[in-house]
Amino acid sequence: MRTLTFLLLLAAAAQGSVLRDLDANQQAGLHRGEVILRSEEVSGGVWPRLIVYVRVEAPVGAVERVFRDYAGASDYIPGLVSATILRQPDADTYEVRYVNAMPLIGQSRSVVRNRYSRDGEALVVRWNLLEASHADESTGELRVEPYPGGTCVLRYSNYVKPKSSLAKLAKGAAAGEARKTVLALKKESERRRG
Repeated sequence: MRTLTFLLLLAAAAQGSVLRDLDANQQAGLHRGEVILRSEEVSGGVWPRLIVYVRVEAPVGAVERVFRDYAGASDYIPGLVSATILRQPDADTYEVRYVNAMPLIGQSRSVVRNRYSRDGEALVVRWNLLEASHADESTGELRVEPYPGGTCVLRYSNYVKPKSSLAKLAKGAAAGEARKTVLALKKESERRRG
């Protein structure tokens, strides 16, 4: 175990910021294939910022291809009815309308701007909410970095400020939804790794 911890810490130093966020036990769990879920309280927020880490048995490029496939997203993301590109101002910026099926409230609609960039070998996608039926604010980031063995590690971070004060009741469900979304992205990226 001591050797594995040393190697993981060495990998963290060589890699970008994803592994540096995690302690040695969390890194070891990530290496074993565990999903690491963290939350950070947001001042004035009803819900915390949710952060999910997972190792993907596919290279960074496979995750990027899957994430950019908006037309196919509803085939693998639970609860997603559709993701439609409304505008693409440049090759790395998309304005996307998402329609989600939500328990108790029916469908939720939102328009989100996704911006893709590279940080060395890492893929970074940052998003912000432009309009939504059930949220006042939503911001997030997907960071995907190479990991040994042709795999990658993924950090998904998202904060939502819901419009309704009743949303406090669904606070726990939000973590489950974030986890499901990340696991769906992982599974589809591994399936398509080609």
